[in-house]
Amino acid sequence: ITMPNYVGSVRVMVVAAKDGSYGNSEKTIPVKKPLMVLGTMPRVLSPGESVKLPVTVFAMENNIKNVSLKIETNGLLSMVSNNRKTVKFNKTGDKVVSFDLVVPENIGVATVKITATSGKESATQDIELNVRNPNPYITDVYAGVMEKGKSWTKSFEPVPPKTFGLLL
Repeated sequence: ITMPNYVGSVRVMVVAAKDGSYGNSEKTIPVKKPLMVLGTMPRVLSPGESVKLPVTVFAMENNIKNVSLKIETNGLLSMVSNNRKTVKFNKTGDKVVSFDLVVPENIGVATVKITATSGKESATQDIELNVRNPNPYITDVYAGVMEKGKSWTKSFEPVPPKTFGLLL
């Protein structure tokens, strides 16, 4: 099977049947590579926000010593400072590195690509998230018939937020 970018373990199960006989077996298998990376972002962002992108780097073998991290974004996210950092490992384990990002005044789908390399080993993660306006558009309609020669004046008030199923 082809598995997407994943860190952890999976349970493999097999069920067999033939001529009225049945059997099964299962085994938990760790999913790991010598070098793995896992970035964490919120589900959505809004224009003008700033966010920290924590990236966990996993060195699963002793030959992983110096890991180079690189962050690539599309136009809906911008790096505050350098998009590259280095992490040093003395032994197997994990370390967290943070990157600062800002959201320009645009909406759409933001993408982040995290790449970690150490010697011949590499790991990547692609993240997509929505950048949306936190204040949805609200439309209020005033309808009527104007008679010839008459004028109409309306003072506009802020539209109150809609309350669904809530009696005030």
